[in-house]
Amino acid sequence: MEQNDELSPGYKSPGYASLQLHNGKEYTVRGLFGTGGFGDVYRVRDENGRQYAAKMFLRRSYNYSSDRERQAYERIAQNPHINLLSLHLAGQLINPPPGYADEILITEACGPSIKDIMMRARADIGDAKLPTLPNYLHVFGMMRARGDIGDARSPSFSINDIKQIGRQIGEALFHLEKLKIYHLDIKTNNVVFTTDVRYEVDPNLTHPIITMSDLQIKIIDYGSSFFHSKPGIPRHPMIVQQQNLRAPEVFMGIPYDEKSDVWSMGCLMGEMYIGEPIFIFKLGTTETQKQQSQFEFMVSRMDATIPRELIDLSRQGRRCNLNLSFLENREENNSNQDSLMNLLRENTDLAMFEFLKFILIFNPADRPSFEEVIKHEFLTNF
Repeated sequence: MEQNDELSPGYKSPGYASLQLHNGKEYTVRGLFGTGGFGDVYRVRDENGRQYAAKMFLRRSYNYSSDRERQAYERIAQNPHINLLSLHLAGQLINPPPGYADEILITEACGPSIKDIMMRARADIGDAKLPTLPNYLHVFGMMRARGDIGDARSPSFSINDIKQIGRQIGEALFHLEKLKIYHLDIKTNNVVFTTDVRYEVDPNLTHPIITMSDLQIKIIDYGSSFFHSKPGIPRHPMIVQQQNLRAPEVFMGIPYDEKSDVWSMGCLMGEMYIGEPIFIFKLGTTETQKQQSQFEFMVSRMDATIPRELIDLSRQGRRCNLNLSFLENREENNSNQDSLMNLLRENTDLAMFEFLKFILIFNPADRPSFEEVIKHEFLTNF
């Protein structure tokens, strides 16, 4: 990565100009990479001017441990992959800045995320209709539901770029699967370009396309990851994944598995194509209402038939908050305005949609594995 001694445009100081670790290492804070629910990632330099990323964890009323994330990094270090972020060191701060715990993870530094590029491109074309607030998904969902956002032009990636990026994501997640790691937080924020890439977007196009100077990516953030269970040890249902990329089985109170990350990958690639999440909630104020709304939208968009055995499995666990009775009252509607195919811009993009239909299968037992995904014609025919 090209080094630049100027502070990052979005610089936010953690409270100290430098971070001192118990092992004697010291890092100068140069800017902010990004923020998350459990901590912040800062751009730092060591004594020799080498640039890294420092993940610092917020001190809260409840305890959050970085142990699982660190263990994932350690497992990856034993068998690294070019598209997976690597750990430089894990340590403890001598005097943590106010609000932070003493744990710190120092990783290799990368460039902006896919989400960063999309938001910057949106700002470049001056699309005031689409908010850039933290509650963006909620606002977007309500605007879409009212029907006043149908002509919004959201910059997105070309089919060829989606192929190349998708191929790397698939190979990285297949590698994680072989390491017995579920990522469980695949989203545009957690796929980053390896360098401070440049991009262009033509605002005069009917649908603005983002053109990148480099497409090399890495998957980051293993804070939500889990290791595969040992044979014979049952997995318990739990809420994982960001809602707009959450797999159907997770919504239905069924334990996640390696196919759950496959679903999120399909959602991510669809978002790169239309510039917005392909699955959203349209109604609701409570979390349960939003989940119900989104699940019904997912079924409608994919015109999905959910097998009886999956419904029975959902009800057996009694951990499903959804009301699945709507599945029994569905009517066939050949003019479904929510259909995935209505997002198709050009007939030449049809291969992309065939690929999405290949991945976005509601029953995880029938959903393809990552090994099958990366062998699909869409990701092998450039």
